Amino acid sequence: MREPNTVILRSRHITPTLDDMILDLNGYIVFSKIDLRSGYLQLELNEESRNIKTFTTHVGLRRYKRLSFGVSSAAEFFQNTLSNALEGLDGVRNISDDIIVFGRNQDEHDKRLEKLFVRLKEKNLTLNKAKYEFNKNKQEFYGHIFSADGISADLRKISAVKNTTIPKDVGEIRSFLAMTNYVGRFIPNYSTITEPLRRLTKQDSKWEWTSEQQQSFDKLKNELVADRVMSYFDPNKETMLIVDASPVGLAGLLTQYGKIIAYASRSLTDVETRYSQTEKEALAIVWAIEHFHLYSFGQSFTLVSDHQPLETIFNSPKAKTPACIERWRLRLQGYNFKVQYKPGKVNAADYLSRHPTPTTSIACKHSQLAEEYVRYLTDNAVPKAMTLDEIADSTQKDSDLQTVITALKSNRWDKHESTTLDTFSRLRYELTVVPVNDSEIILHDNRIVIPKDLQMRVIDLAHEGHQGIIRTKQLLREKVYFPGIDKLVEQTCKSCIPCLASTPKNVFEQLQMSEIPNNVWENLSMDFCGPFPNGYYVMVVIDEYSRYPVTETLTKLTAKSEMPLLDKTFSIFGIPKVLKTDNGPPFNSQEFRNFADNMGFKHRKITLL
Repeated sequence: MREPNTVILRSRHITPTLDDMILDLNGYIVFSKIDLRSGYLQLELNEESRNIKTFTTHVGLRRYKRLSFGVSSAAEFFQNTLSNALEGLDGVRNISDDIIVFGRNQDEHDKRLEKLFVRLKEKNLTLNKAKYEFNKNKQEFYGHIFSADGISADLRKISAVKNTTIPKDVGEIRSFLAMTNYVGRFIPNYSTITEPLRRLTKQDSKWEWTSEQQQSFDKLKNELVADRVMSYFDPNKETMLIVDASPVGLAGLLTQYGKIIAYASRSLTDVETRYSQTEKEALAIVWAIEHFHLYSFGQSFTLVSDHQPLETIFNSPKAKTPACIERWRLRLQGYNFKVQYKPGKVNAADYLSRHPTPTTSIACKHSQLAEEYVRYLTDNAVPKAMTLDEIADSTQKDSDLQTVITALKSNRWDKHESTTLDTFSRLRYELTVVPVNDSEIILHDNRIVIPKDLQMRVIDLAHEGHQGIIRTKQLLREKVYFPGIDKLVEQTCKSCIPCLASTPKNVFEQLQMSEIPNNVWENLSMDFCGPFPNGYYVMVVIDEYSRYPVTETLTKLTAKSEMPLLDKTFSIFGIPKVLKTDNGPPFNSQEFRNFADNMGFKHRKITLL
C-alpha cells in the first residue's frame, strides 16, 4: 500500500481529546465499555476501492473486500463512520472501536445501553463479547480512570513505567519521558522532577548518570503510583483561572471552589525569556486561557494574576498598551473574564511557573512560532537605535564637526572650501554645542546634528518601515539634521531593493495589430490635428484597408462643426461600417451618437496609447 497511500485523499475527522471526555463524563456514576470485533474488517469496500487493495499470492491475485490495516486513511474513516453511526445517542462516546456508555443512575445507564445495542444491530456492527465491561462505578477509558469523584491515572498503565530499568542512553530517556508525559497532568511539578533527566537530552550534553538523575528517576516513578484524583469541571460553578510567569516558565491553575480541575505549565522559549516581565505575565494570561479553551470559552470566569498592571491593561478597553500586548488582547476578545490582582505569596500558580513543564501542545507550538517570528523581527531585523554617547564619540572623530564646534566657541568663522562647513557657517546662529559626558554634540535648533559616519545608519533606522521618501524625510526632520539630508534620503529610498520590489509598476500590454478589413471603406479611423497658427484644425479620416486619407479644415472642435464635414465625405465615398475615434469631446456628445445612428455606422471608441 506504499504507492496507493501517497495519492489517497485523507479525510479530516477530529478525534475527541481527553479534555473532551472529561467534560462529557462529568456527573455520571455508572459506566460500561464495549469493543467492536475486528473493527476495520466490519466496513465493506466499494468495487473501485477493492482494486486498490489487490495483492499477489502463490495462487494468483487476490484483493480485500473489507477495510484493513495499512490504508493511510483507515483510522479517520473508521472513526468518522462509527461516530456517524452513534450520532444522536445520549451518554455514548467512542474513540476508535472502544465505546463507553455512562449514566447518572442505573436506570438511565441501562436505557442508554439498550439504545446502543439497537443502533449497532441496525448498522450491522458486531461486538467482542470477551471485552464487555458492564455496570462499573469506575471505568478505564482512553488510558485513564473515570469515576463520580473525578479522573485519575490508570495504575495498570503506569505499572510498566514503575518496573522499567534505568535508561542506557539519550534515546531511552526520551522514550521514558514521552511515556510519563502522558500522565504528567497528575504529577505536581512534573518539570521540576524531570529537569535532571531532560538536561541529558540536550544537544552536545555529556552523558553522565549521577545520583541526581537517579533521584529524579526514582521520584518520578513514585509520583506515578500516587493516587491523585482531579475534579470534574462544572459550568454552573464559579470558575477561577490562576496564572503566573517566572523567568523560566508559565503556569495556569484551573479551580472551582478550591478544588483543582486542571493545572498546566510550560517553559519559555529563548525569545520569550527576553520579554519584559509585563509581557511575560500577559503571555501567561493568553497561553492559559487558550490552553483551557474547552473550559474558558463561553464561560464567565475570574483570572488571577500577581502582576498588578495587567488588572488595568485587560479590564480597561481604552488602556494604551505595547503592540504585542495589544495583539494578545485582540486574541482574547471572544472570552468573558475579569483580571483580579493577588500578590505572589498567595498565588497558587507562582511556584508552578518557576518549575514549568516542557511545552508539548502542537497548538501551543504554533502560537509560539508566530510570536517568536514577530519577536525575532523586532529584536534582530531592526537596526539598534543609537545612543547620545555614540553620537558624541562620532562627533569627536568627525573633523568637519570639530571645526564647527571650534568656530562656535570662538565665534570666528573662516572661509572654507568645504560645502559642508559653508552650510554650517550660514546656520551658525541656529547651532548650539551641548556637552555629553566627556564629549560634545551639536544641536540645530532642537535637532541633533549627525556626524558623517552615522548618517546612513540614521536613514536606515527611519526608513526601516519602507514608508517612502516623504515620510522618511518627515521622521528625520523631526529629530536630526545634517547637510544634504534630503538628497541622501532620496538616493537611499530610490535604491532600496524591498521598496523597488513592492512598488507597483504600470505594465503595458503588448500592442496588438488591428485586423485588416475585407473591403475598402469599411473601417475608418478619424482624428484632429491642430490648432495651427492660422487658428484652423484639420479633420483626418483614413481608410484602414487602403490607407487613403481624406482631410477637411474647420475652426471649432464641436459636433456641429464636424458632422457636416463627415456628411460631405460620406456622400462622396459612402457610409462605412465602423468609425474609430478617441474619447475626445466632439465624439462624446448626444448629437454625435444620434448622427451615427441616423447614418447607420457603428461608432467605436478606442484608448490612446
